[in-house]
Amino acid sequence: MPNPIEYLLQNISWYAPIYNIAWVLFMLYALTLPLLLLAIFKLPILRDIQPSLSWRYHFQTYGYLGLAALVIFSFRLIPYWVFNDKWLHFMGGGLAIAFIYEYFVLNFKIQQGNGLFSLKTASQRKSTYLAANLILVLMFASFFSVFSELYEFVSKYYAGYEFDSSGLDTWIDILANLAGALLGYCLIWTWKYGRPFSKNLD
Repeated sequence: MPNPIEYLLQNISWYAPIYNIAWVLFMLYALTLPLLLLAIFKLPILRDIQPSLSWRYHFQTYGYLGLAALVIFSFRLIPYWVFNDKWLHFMGGGLAIAFIYEYFVLNFKIQQGNGLFSLKTASQRKSTYLAANLILVLMFASFFSVFSELYEFVSKYYAGYEFDSSGLDTWIDILANLAGALLGYCLIWTWKYGRPFSKNLD
């Protein structure tokens, strides 16, 4: 039986240090930045714009952030002999974004609330609710995709790496993130609402 510690070292250490740092940061972002956003929207000036639920409720739904960090970590372990960074963006980044999105839907009461974004009118039918969420996921994932590509640009520039001047690599990364996020949310929706005896939206 292979030594798990040895396996981890073999499959992580070959990455350039700047990418290992990035992966740790992305896991920390998934675990901490949503909490910061919750805290910001509890300020009096923003409380009525997009009200967030209690911290107690946050702890009940924190598992979604844990799943996002776990997905990011797990896909980082793809062995180098099958490595393709587009799969990392599609499966790792995209699924993580979907989990974080669902966490926000629950904690900002987007499903039934009256804030800046509201899915209340879409909750009459499950198919409509799915379509509405996919549109919001597209917007949400776009922000994350641009953020990750900005980090990649700055880190490569700092390290003195050459860039793909056509921008093709950046666009494929963004499209992979978006596709993964849409697929990830479809899986979440199917598990929570799409099965024959799954719970209702109301």
